[in-house]
Amino acid sequence: MQIFYIYHQNKFQRLIHSNFWLFEFSIWLHTFAYSMVAIFIPIFFLRIGYDIGIIMVYYLIYNAFDVPLNFFSRWLVRKIGARLVIMLGSLSSLAFFVTLYNFTLDNWFLLVLSAFFYALYDTFFWVAHLFLFMKCSKKNNNILSDASALEIIRRIAGLVAPAIGAVILIFLDRKFLIAVSAVTLVLSIIPLFKIKNLKDKPKRKQKSFKEFFNNWNITRDYISSGFLAIHNTAENIIWPLFIYLFFLNIESVAVIPIIASITTIIFIYFTGRVAKGNRNIMIAVGSVVIAIVWILRLYIESSIFYYASIFLVGLFTVLVSIPLSSYIYEKGEKKDTLSASTYRNTIHMTANLILFGILSVLVNVFNISFVMAAVSMLVVVFISYLLGGQFVFGKKRIFGVKFFR
Repeated sequence: MQIFYIYHQNKFQRLIHSNFWLFEFSIWLHTFAYSMVAIFIPIFFLRIGYDIGIIMVYYLIYNAFDVPLNFFSRWLVRKIGARLVIMLGSLSSLAFFVTLYNFTLDNWFLLVLSAFFYALYDTFFWVAHLFLFMKCSKKNNNILSDASALEIIRRIAGLVAPAIGAVILIFLDRKFLIAVSAVTLVLSIIPLFKIKNLKDKPKRKQKSFKEFFNNWNITRDYISSGFLAIHNTAENIIWPLFIYLFFLNIESVAVIPIIASITTIIFIYFTGRVAKGNRNIMIAVGSVVIAIVWILRLYIESSIFYYASIFLVGLFTVLVSIPLSSYIYEKGEKKDTLSASTYRNTIHMTANLILFGILSVLVNVFNISFVMAAVSMLVVVFISYLLGGQFVFGKKRIFGVKFFR
């Protein structure tokens, strides 16, 4: 909370009165509620008796539902507004929590139903809340600062919530944790309805897919974001599974987001103040380091290295995710805000669908997922840096160096 205070201390009026702060507070509550449970979901499956193959199938089903539901969510935002869609997303998450609460072994009906409500929650929340973020942000020409602020909010919640979730799991049980998360999630809706003078229905005409992606600079950002999603999913789902099976205790999993968050919060703050012209360099550096860490995870078997790698990945993911997000938000606000949030989530989940489609038919999911995560980050380097305006023959720059006047 001290970091949160430092960030806002020179902007006290903005903290108290602005739409953006109310939006931030809602996201903090939401992330806190979700983070108490999210990292432990694969662990719930293992403890009930499901094997890793079934867990991969579950996430495959979830992403298969998620991809088309993004477009339904976009349609719904236009009809009833983003705040109501977020509320429906929270209700969907309550239904998802009910299925988690009642999970039993070999209940495929409940498993598929859970994946459906999970997807419904994801699409409603992410499409609508990213649309609201772009509407609340007042820095359309350089949204990097607000993007970093939003990430700080998520990281602070991600720092505290998993530790609390682990304590509840150790001393109480899974069902009590789910109940606490559900109540907090409902509370996260309240600040959204305190936002004043915010039109949460898009007014401009919706652009077609071809019209939206008629520029390589826009297409590049979304493709890069999709490959980044493969890394994020491997880090947030596959890696906690690996850590749990290596240490065989809940505490080992709970410490993952704590390590990832504790220093990157400060790093995120400074990343938000980097000059716009340096963003592609940040993406390239961050992606290369992350790829190296994934490769090292294949060969180094050490508990110290495993936790050190979590710190490194959390740190350098910031260098990639914040600039990429700011590119998408800035261009999306100018083109079609709602479609920007829709396509961002759709491409993320499509990438995850491919990842889990491959993993669901394999025996050794860990080695393959580590390799896929490493390769995906190298592809991000190629797309965002080499094809991102730094590598242009005959014009201005090659790898950021002037060669032609």
